[in-house]
Amino acid sequence: MFLPVTRARNPELIEAAFALHATGVVPPDTYLIDLDQVAQNASALAAEADRLGLTLWFVVKQIGRNPLVTAAVARSIPRAAAIDGREAERLTAGGAELGNVGHIVQIPVRELDGVLARRPSVITVYDEENLRAVGAAAVRAGMVQDILLRIAGAPEDVYPGQEGGFHPDEVQAIHRLAADVPGVRVAGVTGFACVLYSEAEQRPAPTATLARVIAAADVLRAEGLEQPIVNLPSLSSVATLPELARLGATHAEPGHALTGTTPYHAVNENLAEIPSMVYLTEIAHQDAIGPSVFGGGFYDRARALNAIVRTDAGDVPASVFEEPAEFIDYYRRIDPAGPVHVGDGVVMAFRTQIFVTRSLVAVVSGLRTDAPVLEGFFDANGRPVRPEEVRVGSGDLPLPAGWRLGDALSAS
Repeated sequence: MFLPVTRARNPELIEAAFALHATGVVPPDTYLIDLDQVAQNASALAAEADRLGLTLWFVVKQIGRNPLVTAAVARSIPRAAAIDGREAERLTAGGAELGNVGHIVQIPVRELDGVLARRPSVITVYDEENLRAVGAAAVRAGMVQDILLRIAGAPEDVYPGQEGGFHPDEVQAIHRLAADVPGVRVAGVTGFACVLYSEAEQRPAPTATLARVIAAADVLRAEGLEQPIVNLPSLSSVATLPELARLGATHAEPGHALTGTTPYHAVNENLAEIPSMVYLTEIAHQDAIGPSVFGGGFYDRARALNAIVRTDAGDVPASVFEEPAEFIDYYRRIDPAGPVHVGDGVVMAFRTQIFVTRSLVAVVSGLRTDAPVLEGFFDANGRPVRPEEVRVGSGDLPLPAGWRLGDALSAS
């Protein structure tokens, strides 16, 4: 999905992946993230948000809750949106403050005390019972917690497994009910997805869910809340922030824009954010149908469409087969345009949700200087992985010429 634009805008990252694979430093089923470029993307997002008077909460589940990336982004965008309590812990460990917690996954009742101790700006609630549970935890903590009301999405916009929230017609009643619940204060509204990429129009477009959230915000204003938070997440990028501000947003949640991998980035090479993540694997075996690569990082909406195979004779382009719902991510079949061999490196670039994979993440920097750095290895939930674990029992890391290890790996 993102391979052509990555080749055009960040070829250094593709070359880094192949170089690190060739020496055996980076194994198959590893994502490589260009730390410098992510930091530049975050800076561009923050500058545009400041110009428009918007507040951003960044999202990192799709890049594996990585602490190095979190720290780099937090220098420009201090607060993050955590989808669950585990992510809240990883974000604060990486140096970010918490913005919105619970928007995609409600916080379990028994985890609320720990989450509130991290002082999020807001907690999103889907129903009255969760609202009351947040209030009880806030009372125990001796505080009043601001909450956002999750507005139920329009049926045509809701992804399976992401249902829930208040209908706009319920907002007045729930706002008045919350006024009598100790420990909480309604601060605004949110919903998902508020912007989606339109294949027909080849551009981002507001959804019916966005209209529902705006209507709910109007109800809160009528109730006397003069400046409610209006959080309009999904597809947030430098290109979409002006339209979000025009439509009434006060907040947005950039995620894939941090790595230049929203659907809009796949078709437009002129966007501010530059692609900064690729997936590295290798040819695992071949049969009468063709070659398969090692898997581990694919998921249903990844849209892994094409690949580059690096052979001794040169690079071979390949298409990637779609897989049925019964697919288990052991391998993925590809259709190369020429001969390939077991062990050849393969690079792809597609839509990711690393936190639901078993993949490794390698963070690199300095790709556009004379001193590239392998900063570290991490698991899919952002925890450091020791070199001997990556090398399956060997601590030896034979770096390509000109590379060095980052401080974390040098000390391992």
